[in-house]
Amino acid sequence: MRRTLRDLRAFLVGPDPAVHPRTRLGRSLPLVAAVAAVLSGLLSYEYLHGNGGGSGFYRTLVSILTAAPIALLPTRPLLAWRFAWVVSLWTGLTLDLSDGTPWPWQPLQVLLFPLILAVVSIRHRRGVLVWVFASALVLVLAFTDPENVAGLVLGVVAVMVIGDQIRRRREVQRALAEEEERTELAQARRAVAEERNRIAREMHDVVAHHMSLIAVRAETAVYRIEGVPPAVAEELAAIAGTSREALAEMRRLLGVLRGADQPAPTEPQPVLDDLAGLVRDAREAGVEVAFAPLPGARVPPAVGLAAYRIVQEALSNARRHAAGAPVRIALTRDRGALRVRVHNGPGVAEDGGGAGHGLLGMRERAAAAGGTLTAGPVADGYLVEAILPLDDDGDGAE
Repeated sequence: MRRTLRDLRAFLVGPDPAVHPRTRLGRSLPLVAAVAAVLSGLLSYEYLHGNGGGSGFYRTLVSILTAAPIALLPTRPLLAWRFAWVVSLWTGLTLDLSDGTPWPWQPLQVLLFPLILAVVSIRHRRGVLVWVFASALVLVLAFTDPENVAGLVLGVVAVMVIGDQIRRRREVQRALAEEEERTELAQARRAVAEERNRIAREMHDVVAHHMSLIAVRAETAVYRIEGVPPAVAEELAAIAGTSREALAEMRRLLGVLRGADQPAPTEPQPVLDDLAGLVRDAREAGVEVAFAPLPGARVPPAVGLAAYRIVQEALSNARRHAAGAPVRIALTRDRGALRVRVHNGPGVAEDGGGAGHGLLGMRERAAAAGGTLTAGPVADGYLVEAILPLDDDGDGAE
């Protein structure tokens, strides 16, 4: 009952749904409707004049009121129906057309009724449509010839059912589009989380290696250095113990990050020098690759790992999205940073390096190393460029 009353209130005084004209045609509809209303008013006046429609003032007033809903229809269809209904009720009570007409309305009104009903059915929910149909039924029963009632009612029902189905189809399509957008967003977030977990698992080996060196060097310092004071020896032992505890904590954290179905890796993580092997494998797979390595480069393991994974993903994207296009890989040192450039093309597909999760993973790789990554189409293909900061002048030991 409460919902029915709410629908009745919406029918009587409720606002029309917001209209967002997105095209030039949509923005011009109100102006076109206003011009059509003027022309329709003139035609209505001529019809009334030729059928004894009363005085000139009456004909003018009826013509204006009859054509006014046309101007309201593009943006306020429910208001247009209210206006048309009141005018139809008034003309039905006052207009006396020639004998033999099946209803006391002029042709413009008869043509407007189904048009307004169709637009209202497309724009408003079903509860409001029930009251719109009831108001239309009042006019049909009150002013039409009984022989025409059944046909008119069927026509009104058909128009409103078709409009309602169009509205429901649009709502379903809109809901599907929103659900697809939410799904894509969730997939992107999950891909980022998975990539971050993968980076954390790989970085474990890098960090564990350094911490193991700290522990070993702290434990063996008293044997490698003569005359170590007892206090210093005790401090070194404490450093070694703390390092081993940190290693144990890292192993437990790694167990959380690695799923039960993910076996522990048995081979070391790749470094910058392993790019030569990656390029060789790509060439054997049929990719034309030009590789410009960085001679004598010694970079931190985390930076080398990030650069390797970025180039690996960029080569994979090049094979998927630009099969047969040449690929150029260049490594340079620029202002205390390692610059990695992977260019493929010409002959790149429109989606270039891919707009999927691969780019997200590369950006996460660069961010984990404290750097940045840009990717996008260029004049002669597609370019992936990463800037990864180095320790000091880039000569950090591995």
